[in-house]
Amino acid sequence: MKKIILILLMHTVFFSCAQTYPLNTYYDVPVNAYIKDLNNDLLPYQGSWVGNWDNKTFLITFMRIKKFQNYDLNKSYYKDVLVGKFKVTDSNGLVIYDNTLLPNENTKIEGLRFLMQPTKRYSLYYYDEDLCGMTGNIYINFASTDLTKLAWRYSDMTDIITEECPYYNANPFPKPLPENII
Repeated sequence: MKKIILILLMHTVFFSCAQTYPLNTYYDVPVNAYIKDLNNDLLPYQGSWVGNWDNKTFLITFMRIKKFQNYDLNKSYYKDVLVGKFKVTDSNGLVIYDNTLLPNENTKIEGLRFLMQPTKRYSLYYYDEDLCGMTGNIYINFASTDLTKLAWRYSDMTDIITEECPYYNANPFPKPLPENII
């Protein structure tokens, strides 16, 4: 009887645990699965990176977090992603943008996945409700073999700015992120 109870208990524990998959899993992810950074591919990107553009200083800090992905409630799962918090200051040190105090789960920059063509790079998504729903794609990869220089490319994908936006007629429209920076 003890063996039967032990077998049933082990069976219950085994099947109630979420299945873990490697970070490069993109399709057929079961509900409550965990897409985990098993090979620490995100680890080299973690930390703070600083660059200069248009007489401004751009500081971004990337952290790896386990994020609940619920784009489709029938296929929700967990995934290790990079999230980014950034701060932009002008040449006088005046802070222009700062979202470094946001909780990790609510950052404006969230990782998506690695792309391998034409080179290995990590893809992230930017969404900024405070700037009228500004959106864009970010791609990062290393510009040096010693992994000390990060190449950043941002493409603004904002489609519609309505009259309710406080920057509707702003010229120029706010640019919180550099397009290209090392």
